[in-house]
Amino acid sequence: MQIPGSRALKGAAAGLSLLLLAMTYTVSVFDIPGATQTDLLGINAKMTIVGGYDDSSGVHHGFVLSKSALQTVDYPGGTSTDVIGINSRGDLVGAYIDSSGNQQGFRGTASALQAFTYPGSVDGFPRTINNRGDIVGGFDDTAGNSHGYSYIDGTFTQIDYPGAAATDAWGINDEWEIVGTYYLNDGSQHGFLLADGLFSTVDIPGAVLTLPTRNSNGGTIIGDYQDTNGVTHGFVLRHGNVSTLDGPNSNFTRLRGINDRGKIVGWFRNSGVTHGLVAVRHESEDE
Repeated sequence: MQIPGSRALKGAAAGLSLLLLAMTYTVSVFDIPGATQTDLLGINAKMTIVGGYDDSSGVHHGFVLSKSALQTVDYPGGTSTDVIGINSRGDLVGAYIDSSGNQQGFRGTASALQAFTYPGSVDGFPRTINNRGDIVGGFDDTAGNSHGYSYIDGTFTQIDYPGAAATDAWGINDEWEIVGTYYLNDGSQHGFLLADGLFSTVDIPGAVLTLPTRNSNGGTIIGDYQDTNGVTHGFVLRHGNVSTLDGPNSNFTRLRGINDRGKIVGWFRNSGVTHGLVAVRHESEDE
């Protein structure tokens, strides 16, 4: 598998052939105790879940939830924190709002966070860290243009989908396959997969917009899409087959994390309240 680099990102773009096919999941609702809003944003192979929540005072905190404990994560000096990604070693990436109201990125562990941003960027933050410690995310440059990036073996590489007005990288697996989204000049939003230096468009059939957010080592891609009625659904793309996955009684669902056991996390809105979502694929459909 070729590591994305300046040469690799010049590959031609193509489209993936997708088939709508229902896969069966058991969906559970999870809320942080005492929280008024809960977002589940990442999960690793050890079933540790990360995300963010609002407390009763309206302050937004990040968190790490293991089998044994719930740990709140607040970036020092930040007014709001989200832990967005976690790998099998427990390394974290995420975002915080600083005292000036600017969004910044970080990496590290729950007890030792450090700033992490694309060099020369105005704002932006990392979204995923794989088990090798490689990171992808997005940033805005000084001209106001939006780009994706990878950070692999200590080297930053800018990612731009060919011909796109804006690009954002969301997920990376251990094979350096990257998923994300891009916008064309007409304002339309599409998904992409970058593998072996070549881009492929990922558009859910019949969708108005598509946003792939994470990809497992088995090649499963999750994310969300908007239908023609303006409803936002979660989706699971596995072996060319696409299934919709929504929170209970919700018209707004976002899927944000998947591990190699096929467990998925995300969040959904119901009656104006945001809840965490955990979905488990039936055993007959394992990764």
